[in-house]
Amino acid sequence: MNSNIKLPQRELYIILIFCSIIIFLNSMEVMIEVKDIDVYEEWLSQIKDSKDKDMDYYGLYLTWKLKYFFIKIIVPMALGIYSYFASKFTKINKIYVYTWILLLLGSLAFTVFELKFGYIFYYINIICYMVLTYTLLSLNKIINHRENL
Repeated sequence: MNSNIKLPQRELYIILIFCSIIIFLNSMEVMIEVKDIDVYEEWLSQIKDSKDKDMDYYGLYLTWKLKYFFIKIIVPMALGIYSYFASKFTKINKIYVYTWILLLLGSLAFTVFELKFGYIFYYINIICYMVLTYTLLSLNKIINHRENL
C-alpha cells in the first residue's frame, strides 16, 4: 500500500492562509512593542539591577524583540514554504503530518505560555495554531483513507 498522496489544494490554501495570519500578527505585535516607549520603559525597569552606563539598552531591547519574533515565526514560515513546495513537486505522507503536528504543538505551547491575556493577537494566534493542527489531522484522515483503498 502506498500512503503517499498529493497535498490537496484546499488544505494547502488553509495552511498558507493561517501561516500568513500568524506571521502577520506576530509582525504587528513586534512593531507595536518596539515602537511603544511604555513597553520599553517597563522592560528597562525589569533589568534595572544590571545597569551599565556603557551599554546601549535600546539596541539590546530591539535585538531581543527581533530574536523573539524570529523564534515565534520560524515554524509557521517553514510549514508554509515546505507545504507549498511539497504540493508542487512531491507527495506527502504520515511523516509530514506527524512532524508538523509536533512542531505546531510546540509553537502553540510556546505561544500559550506567553500569557499575554491583554493582547488580541494572543488569542488569534492560538486559534490559528489550532486550525493548522486540525487541518493536518484531516490530512492524516485522507492518508488513512487512501491506505484502506
